Amino acid sequence: MEQFNKQPAETYPIAVDFNECLAPGEGIVSQEVLAYDKDGNDATAEVLLPSTIGNDGEGRVVVTVTGGDQEIKTYKLTFRCTTTNGNRWEMDIKMMVVEL
Repeated sequence: MEQFNKQPAETYPIAVDFNECLAPGEGIVSQEVLAYDKDGNDATAEVLLPSTIGNDGEGRVVVTVTGGDQEIKTYKLTFRCTTTNGNRWEMDIKMMVVEL
């Protein structure tokens, strides 16, 4: 699982690339991104800006990350998409919140 670090005060967009999953000419028609804390609790509202979830038209699902509790430190971000061919794909990445 890929991972990245962010500080609690940072807010910026990230993207997950699904191009390796897509057939030629296949695109993303819907997407969702969810966040979970280290205990598996839903943390979507705490660390994601849901209004920014989308796709860039080039096979990547995007969302803006924000906040986060350095006491919790580790969040799992789950990116899901449905394609024009009806396929559903999912990728997880780990976000580590640390004050440097």
